[in-house]
Amino acid sequence: MSKKVSSIVTEYVLEEIKKGTFKVGDKLHSERELMETLKVGRSSVREALNSLVDMQILEKRMGIGVFVKKTDISGMVHSHVVSALLDPKSSREIMEFRLMLEVEICGKAAEVATEEDFVQMEQSLEMMKRAIQFNLPILEADQRFHQAIVHATRNQVLMKVYESINDLLTSAKREMVLISDKVTTFQFHKNIYQAIKDHHVERARQMMREHLCDVAIRYEKLHEKWEKEEQDREKNGQLISPSSDG
Repeated sequence: MSKKVSSIVTEYVLEEIKKGTFKVGDKLHSERELMETLKVGRSSVREALNSLVDMQILEKRMGIGVFVKKTDISGMVHSHVVSALLDPKSSREIMEFRLMLEVEICGKAAEVATEEDFVQMEQSLEMMKRAIQFNLPILEADQRFHQAIVHATRNQVLMKVYESINDLLTSAKREMVLISDKVTTFQFHKNIYQAIKDHHVERARQMMREHLCDVAIRYEKLHEKWEKEEQDREKNGQLISPSSDG
């Protein structure tokens, strides 16, 4: 299957920033200009721009346009890696990556976490609980919880690596959180927290593994939906049309 159309837009914008075409504070090309330059649909452009906003590389100014917020991206990761992480078709690999990384992080946290770490986790749990009560998004609470676990390892290299990719995974995580059952997610977080607090290494690993596997199952269904929609668009010849939904 061909590359997702929004990935083409993402790579183009990142390469233009790396070449110096755009500086911090510069206004990006309009959606129409990007559509005409890259021969893609408006929704593909918007999807790519929203992903780059999530990464803190671009920022939207209401009624004005999209501006460059960060240009020091070369030291982060290659643009092709960025677009791969932002591509929903990478969902399986992203979940495998998170399983390999976060399960072991959780085990390490259970070994060395302190009272200070427990407080941070408890605060994120309380934030998620309130969000559920008022039917609000839980993404921020979810991210804070996972970040608190990483911080609890006291491994500076691990913390920096996690921070460097966290923004890149924000779009994927948003989709994962949106399709997750909020109450189930909250319960998994409580179980993970308790295992870490009890310094039960294997149980902490197992709880994180079960949590991410639960998300993976839901995300796989969404992945299949994306594939079907893109296949339908390809059949209809919409992927190369400027007026397509991409």
